[in-house]
Amino acid sequence: MTPDATTLPDTDALRQSVRATYAAVARGEALSCCGSSDCGDETSTDVNMIGDAYDGVDGYVEAADLKLGCGLPVEHAGLAAGQTVLDLGAGAGLDAFVARRVVGEAGTVLGVDFTPEMVARARRNAAALGYANVRFEHGDIEALPFEDETVDVVVSNCVLNLVPDKARAFAEAFRVLRPGGHVCVSDVVSQGTLPASVRSSAELYAGCVAGALDREVYLGVVRDAGFEGVDVVAERPIDLPEGLLPEGAEAPLLSVTVRATRPVGTGRGRASGASESRPATAAPTLRVYDPPQCCSTGVCGPDVDPALVQFAADLQALAASGVAVERFNLAQEPDAFVAEPAVVQAVNTVGTSVLPLLVVGGRVVSHGRYPSRDELAALVRGTDDAPAFSLRVSASACCPPDSGCC
Repeated sequence: MTPDATTLPDTDALRQSVRATYAAVARGEALSCCGSSDCGDETSTDVNMIGDAYDGVDGYVEAADLKLGCGLPVEHAGLAAGQTVLDLGAGAGLDAFVARRVVGEAGTVLGVDFTPEMVARARRNAAALGYANVRFEHGDIEALPFEDETVDVVVSNCVLNLVPDKARAFAEAFRVLRPGGHVCVSDVVSQGTLPASVRSSAELYAGCVAGALDREVYLGVVRDAGFEGVDVVAERPIDLPEGLLPEGAEAPLLSVTVRATRPVGTGRGRASGASESRPATAAPTLRVYDPPQCCSTGVCGPDVDPALVQFAADLQALAASGVAVERFNLAQEPDAFVAEPAVVQAVNTVGTSVLPLLVVGGRVVSHGRYPSRDELAALVRGTDDAPAFSLRVSASACCPPDSGCC
């Protein structure tokens, strides 16, 4: 039987493996798994991506070159002086510094990475270079910490293959781009479907292999995010170590650099479900706090709960009506849970079984289930039709063992 192309390792294990791998690289304790260095013996799960040489590129900074790339996205991005550029998965800052060479002092370069050790190293590099207009933030590229329509160009180098929810990541890139702006990403794709034994390996996911989508599927994800003019501007094969893939498995890997444009005249809210820009007078913000799930909405993988599909559609409809919707997954965004006192209080009292929690105006309005579309509208607007619920609150500040908050 042909393995399902959506088979992924457990999301928590995947993210822990990726973070641990790249934290070790940032600390200098491990070789890169996507670069041009020698990655070890034939039995190692490290992968030599034979990244394009950067040392001849203007703006190259040796201290930031951890051999993590699989292309030269900045060279194909068509940057100009004064632009604002965002680098997704910035690592130690190499692509950001190359971009800064083009945008100059009048421009701004932003980098985001979800490994704190990488962010710290990139900041040290920027300080050593005296680049006041290059900033690095700790964050998740599936939920970017930047406002809508504030970036001219988004670049990324061998990172999106590491993201469980690639559709969400491209939707976020679309959101932060100004209309007419564009993305230019270098990434790893496959020619065909990778074997289940490969896709289920968290180590190979961290090694830039298991998360590779089929080439045409990948380009389809970019188009589905709303981008136009999707074009492969560079492409080359990648040599895998002998014995990495099971015998008879035919799914060669490619390094591709893809450029695509956000059309002029488009508007999009946060990728949590909003599809249109929201007016300043919109209804109060609805915040959804989900239990740990395989991706940002739970609508991913081979076995999707129909209730989650329906709830995602209901949230999108609510957002289209002018309601600001924000959604957080405990497995991916625990800081968002800690930042909301009502959520902390509820989880401290009941534990994580209280999730999902819906909060409006700092008040919990629903817990333990996903309301219907009509119930959502009533909850947001505070009408008499809103479903009644009770939540016992304890004065204790101690987290129960299963709360996940301590």
